[in-house]
Amino acid sequence: MDRRIIALSSLACLPFLGISSVNAEEAKNPFSANVTLTSDYAYRGISQTDERPAIQGGFDFKHDSGFYAGTWASSISWLHDMSDGGAPSSSMELDVYGGYKHQFGDFGVDVGLLGYLYPGSYSSAWKQANNMKDPHTLEGYIGGSWKFLSLKYSHSFTDLFGAVDTKNSKYIDFSAAYPLTEKLTLNAHFGRQIITGSGNSYNDWKLGATLNWQGFDFGLHYVDTDLANKKEANADARVIFSVGKVF
Repeated sequence: MDRRIIALSSLACLPFLGISSVNAEEAKNPFSANVTLTSDYAYRGISQTDERPAIQGGFDFKHDSGFYAGTWASSISWLHDMSDGGAPSSSMELDVYGGYKHQFGDFGVDVGLLGYLYPGSYSSAWKQANNMKDPHTLEGYIGGSWKFLSLKYSHSFTDLFGAVDTKNSKYIDFSAAYPLTEKLTLNAHFGRQIITGSGNSYNDWKLGATLNWQGFDFGLHYVDTDLANKKEANADARVIFSVGKVF
């Protein structure tokens, strides 16, 4: 897998750390905020930060009808690391999303749109040297859940994170979050990234736990992929620690 595909595969979205549950009184408030500090921002198995720490946070609105909207941001370095042709100025990922979620007893559905934005400048020389377009990306997703299991399908409506001819790329996410106690949850995940036009599809997985203590969420997860050159791609096996809080 070439560096361009590695970089675009370093998809950006939500953090590995699961959001903690809130009490009944807090649940009445449709607005919430979250902040996380993580030892590595990994998404779909590949580091966004060259396996270095990241600061992340976001805001969410959820209506009683099931409709929701939000925004989330994280520090990143993968675009700047692609320095051929002059490194772009972008060092932040900004996600904007909205959708509909509903629970039917033990079953749930979730459908929506997610836009990945990377504020900054991208010179023509950089785009030509890396065979890239602007990295801004739009994905749609649909998911279902049963008790502690979930399955989600994401589809890119644009070229994927700036890589040419990767429109209609796909990601399949199978995850489990099993509560051992009220405070401790075991997490498992397996994902399949299908990159259209490149033939560089791969699998990623993680295993770990989250602990809610004193109002904070602590996460410890083992992450890995089956990329042939995963060390170069910042997608090798590693353990990621995170701490976050929901307000």
